[in-house]
Amino acid sequence: MAKLDIGKTAFSGFGVIGRHPIAPIVWGVVALALAIGPMLLVLPTMLEFIAMAVHGARSGAEPDMTEMMRLQNQMNMVSPLSWIASLLSYAVTTGAVFRAMLKPAEKSWFFMRVGMGELMLVAVSIVYVILFVVAFLVAGLVVGIIGFAVGQASQNAGIIAAVVSGLVALGVLIWAGLRFSLAFAMSWERKSFLLFESWKLTAGNGLALVLMALLNFIVSFVISGFIFGILIGFGAFAALGNGGFEALSGSNPEAFFTPERLMALLPWGIALVTLSTIVQAYLNVVMTAPYAEAYRELVPPVEEVA
Repeated sequence: MAKLDIGKTAFSGFGVIGRHPIAPIVWGVVALALAIGPMLLVLPTMLEFIAMAVHGARSGAEPDMTEMMRLQNQMNMVSPLSWIASLLSYAVTTGAVFRAMLKPAEKSWFFMRVGMGELMLVAVSIVYVILFVVAFLVAGLVVGIIGFAVGQASQNAGIIAAVVSGLVALGVLIWAGLRFSLAFAMSWERKSFLLFESWKLTAGNGLALVLMALLNFIVSFVISGFIFGILIGFGAFAALGNGGFEALSGSNPEAFFTPERLMALLPWGIALVTLSTIVQAYLNVVMTAPYAEAYRELVPPVEEVA
């Protein structure tokens, strides 16, 4: 039975970044374009909504709720398109990471494709999330019943029973979720819906997957906390400099929301969003690649099915 190399698996994303340092930037730009694209369709409405909000903040007048609701409804019309774009973004960028790991020879278009593999990736991801939410609700119900039943004898004992059973249920959910986690890479690579096959594939490696995920989470958390802390500090400096802090902390904080200040902050905002998107793209590689590596270690990739 194949066994996972926990360290190699947890840090495999850094290998992808080292071999293809530019690719994550492209993936991040594609994700940003797909996120912003649908919103451009209602950009005039958004600007009108923001202008009304700023005017209300500056003048202290009550906003016209009927008009604001009309604008809000217009902006909500792009929600289905945004949802589709987010699924496409997930499929293309996650599939690109899998392709860089499992099919490194397919380098064109920075490993990005839209095909049956990406479709199966989306399908298995949606079903996985639905099943996880259902399992979470069932576990919560069971924990509530246990806490209520024990609490009939003693309130303190009921609280302790609920906390203990809740932690046990959370541990079981995480363990089971990781047992099914290789379904994404497997379904993508074999171009088939293969959710439950992951359970058999990961047999005997449940603890290794938990340790791998924990190590990867710690590393990702430290890196993201450090980098995003810098970005947030950078953004706060840009927003609160040149009298911004005095405006917000003074007796008239609405004075901060002047058109001139907002326009001056726009380039900073664009820069921060761009940098954050690129950083997030690298972090996505760090967090996604381990599951492709785990799949590769447990089963050799099959030949691509035409």
